[in-house]
Amino acid sequence: MKKHNIIYYYALLVLMLVFVIYTITKFPYTYITMEGDDFWVLTKDYWQLKLAMLPAFTNWFADFLMQFYRSPYIAATIQALILGMIGVLAHTVLMKLLGNKRGLCWLALLPPVLLGFYCTFSLSFQLQCLFFVALLLIYVSLKSFKWRLLCGLLCVPLGFLLMRTPMLVILTVVQALSNREKLKHSIGEGLAGAVLLAITPLAYSQQIAFIPFEERYTEWGTYFDPLTSKYNQDGEYIKKCVCLANEGRWKDLLYKEHIRSDAQRGKAASLRYALLAESALGTLPENLLDYPIHDESLFLYPHQTEYIASQFNRLFYLNLGVFDEAFHHAEEYGLLQRNGVCFSSLRQMVDYSIEEGDFETSEKYLQILSRSSCHKDFVEGRKERIQKSKSRNSKSIPLRADNFVGGFPLPIEMLRLARYYQDSPHRKKMVDYAICSYLLRGDAEKFIIATKAFNIYKDQELPKAYKKFLDNYP
Repeated sequence: MKKHNIIYYYALLVLMLVFVIYTITKFPYTYITMEGDDFWVLTKDYWQLKLAMLPAFTNWFADFLMQFYRSPYIAATIQALILGMIGVLAHTVLMKLLGNKRGLCWLALLPPVLLGFYCTFSLSFQLQCLFFVALLLIYVSLKSFKWRLLCGLLCVPLGFLLMRTPMLVILTVVQALSNREKLKHSIGEGLAGAVLLAITPLAYSQQIAFIPFEERYTEWGTYFDPLTSKYNQDGEYIKKCVCLANEGRWKDLLYKEHIRSDAQRGKAASLRYALLAESALGTLPENLLDYPIHDESLFLYPHQTEYIASQFNRLFYLNLGVFDEAFHHAEEYGLLQRNGVCFSSLRQMVDYSIEEGDFETSEKYLQILSRSSCHKDFVEGRKERIQKSKSRNSKSIPLRADNFVGGFPLPIEMLRLARYYQDSPHRKKMVDYAICSYLLRGDAEKFIIATKAFNIYKDQELPKAYKKFLDNYP
């Protein structure tokens, strides 16, 4: 191997190591969330679903790889290897095309650098680029024009399953231009490729007839967003909050991750999670006035079909032990994902249905998870829990309350839930949410009625926020 190539490969290796170290350090929770938002099962139905979501094979393979993203180290390594393969193949293509102009082959570093910086978390798009370079290398490696023509034409229907149409158009153009010595042949091949690009989707129309035109022909399948952008940083921040809340690490969330201080400074993304953590720790009525909150709307998102709202509302009701409503928001979150379902949603619905005693539902979702590659321990563990729950014959929590959750203003809903779940260990949190809501409204009459009616502070000193409110009440 020539010295020039050795230096190039060392530079590519350094680039891969920098990528792994930086992304693991800065975005570990983004990788973990990517696994949770993913879905892959080895079934015929799932493959047929992928056939209707172009490019079929690339999306299927990307979902397969993202199953292993639960470990940020594995996730970063997978993406670094893909970027490295793109760099190696691009370098080989340029060596063949440029001949003696070896100095220009350093341009092969640009694709992995740009993809790593602008499309960091778009695994499907990175795979599209890998298949693009691989097909181009196969084409330029052929010597005979006839073989090149055949390869170029076969690349269109094959590429239709591997990459989006804009990239496939670029591949066809680059292949034609690589025959620069034979201009007539280049034009003829380009025209033949253009005809195939128009015909192939029509032949596939039974699968993609319902897909909007722009998604078939103009959509790239990714957003070109810089790795260091505020969007990615804010996304990592929220995902960290969600992951810590899922694990019940409330003290870490409040203090170690500085969520409390951020919330006190008025950072909107932190305020709701700080208040939720205070509720989970039982310190909400003590520390309520430490936060810049003026009404109860910041305790909970209004019912919206959005990622952030569904995630937070699920955690809110999970904290209160209202598992049927936590199940509802988990299901909604899964429906918002590109596959219409996701691993995190399925795992959560299994756990919540077990808590409710709805073993039929939990077993149904466990059967789905058993067809994936990385849920063997989870499935076996939950089946053991189900068997233990069945053997105890304990009375399960009713599946539904006596009203639609969210059908009343927050304080009324909390008081109704507190009456319904009288034996729940989370009942005090429900009552505190109601009393805190009346405090924030300045409604002293209802504040006093709720405090006396439930009497959750019998023989105890009232929390600081409650005492201060009553001291100011004439």
